[in-house]
Amino acid sequence: MNILITMHECEEKGIYFPQNTIDGFKKLGNVIMNNSNKPFTEEDLIRNIRDVDVCVSHWWCPTFTDAVLANANRLKLIAHAAGSVGFLVTENVYKKGIKVCGSNSIMAKYVAEGTLAYMLAGLREIPEHDRGMKNKKLWEQYDCNTLFGKKIGLIGFGSVGVHLVNLLKPFDVKIKVYDPYLKENAFEGCPNMSLSTLDDTIAWAEVLSIHASQTPETYHLLNREKLNLIKDNALLVNTARGSIIDEAELAGQLKQGRFHAVIDVYEEEPLSVDSPLRNLDHAILIPHMAGKPSRENLTYGMIEEVGRFLNNEPLKYEIPYDKFKTMTR
Repeated sequence: MNILITMHECEEKGIYFPQNTIDGFKKLGNVIMNNSNKPFTEEDLIRNIRDVDVCVSHWWCPTFTDAVLANANRLKLIAHAAGSVGFLVTENVYKKGIKVCGSNSIMAKYVAEGTLAYMLAGLREIPEHDRGMKNKKLWEQYDCNTLFGKKIGLIGFGSVGVHLVNLLKPFDVKIKVYDPYLKENAFEGCPNMSLSTLDDTIAWAEVLSIHASQTPETYHLLNREKLNLIKDNALLVNTARGSIIDEAELAGQLKQGRFHAVIDVYEEEPLSVDSPLRNLDHAILIPHMAGKPSRENLTYGMIEEVGRFLNNEPLKYEIPYDKFKTMTR
């Protein structure tokens, strides 16, 4: 069994593919590495995919285009040791019967943990207090907020949302969810949760958290009209994708000081040093790190998944076609 690992030689490889993970794959088959210091191009992937049974991909891997698939004479499984496979695979991957699995649901719990941390930091204004103490301000114990009993609005309800709801249970919150892919009875039997419209979810929430995928339908989903619906003094948290919010409009709204935000993702990354977001008192900015602690756990999950595949066991992290269609591109 030939296993191709597409990750190139770089600092991140030591983080996501430490030697013990490589050894784990070697126990499952003959491992072929990308030993160059550059990510594969499409041409590289075409050349290296020949006679490969399992491809373990990561960020920086090119798309499995028709040209790649034409040379993938033995490929049976793509195991993505990272987040969304929306950019990675195509409909023809599924049509050829190639199994697709990924670590998106593994990363989700870490993103949910980060989201909870951001909610608490934003409500309790932790960065502001820290700056005040370090700048030798007087002992300013001005008011801060709490997560207990809050009305939480979730835009999108995938794996991150599921983990986040579990983390929020001790806080006795009420939750409204907007997700057009959910069935009407999705939260039947959940007394503190309900499915709602986009406008109602935004206007009702005291804490609004974004978890939708980046698709053409969600581009600037929160535009000026939707941002105007956010309650005064509410907290907006975005750990999904920057393009879901019109960033220029968001900066303008935050400059008015009507509500607060914790932003982990941006329309263009890295965030420009000239971005107006960098000069706002009502925004906590994080450099896309909500899922960062997942690290090598993403790869361990794929080692186990490849093992299940080789033993003809049910896959735990398989991404069916319907789910692939809604994932971040």
